[in-house]
Amino acid sequence: MKIFKKIINFFLDLLFPIECVGCQKENIWLCEECFKKINLNLKNFCPFCGKPARMGCICQQCLTHSPLKNIFIVSFYNEKILKQAIHVFKYNNIRDLAKPLGKIIINFLYQSKLNFLFNDSYFLIPISLHRKRLFERGFNQSELLIREIAQKFKISILNNVLKRKRNTQSQTKLKEKERRKNIKNVFICLQPEIIKNKNIILFDDILTTGSTLKEAARALKKAGAKTITGLVLAKG
Repeated sequence: MKIFKKIINFFLDLLFPIECVGCQKENIWLCEECFKKINLNLKNFCPFCGKPARMGCICQQCLTHSPLKNIFIVSFYNEKILKQAIHVFKYNNIRDLAKPLGKIIINFLYQSKLNFLFNDSYFLIPISLHRKRLFERGFNQSELLIREIAQKFKISILNNVLKRKRNTQSQTKLKEKERRKNIKNVFICLQPEIIKNKNIILFDDILTTGSTLKEAARALKKAGAKTITGLVLAKG
């Protein structure tokens, strides 16, 4: 098994040599200089409509259509270095980027003074991938990222609770109405007894229209979750 892993790593190094996604410095996926160039989101706006609101708060109008209590957005997908890092992480199978990307999330939680949320009264749940997508990619990017958070704050991850019932079309190329239709009723909570009356932090890597996060939250709310707070690495 070790020999097999070495062979895989050898060919991965040939295909994807280790270099900073921002400046191409060798032997590091995200150097300290490029890391510092990624701006964190410390703005006050509704995550769905963009109207002024306290950080992470969903405005009253959008709240009527959302099972989520809040959505905290770490940064933005138009941050060039962050966008490249997420792309390489997900599509080039570079798991080592989970650590610097996780550090970005942790820095945001401290700078926005939201780290108080991460205590033993909350539980982390990653947005799940369909088994076909998981097999193709080899890992769930959201799960790897929240491991970094869980390790830092010593809180629990609830894996294998949220399941995708079908393999949906990628949301990236769909319009807002198509996204909602594509993702509708796709999630199910497998173990409602585990999340009943629990405070959940639901994590996804990218938020665009919020359809995926909403549908996952609906499944958890239906299963008995007490409160559901969204956390995303980047807003597109």
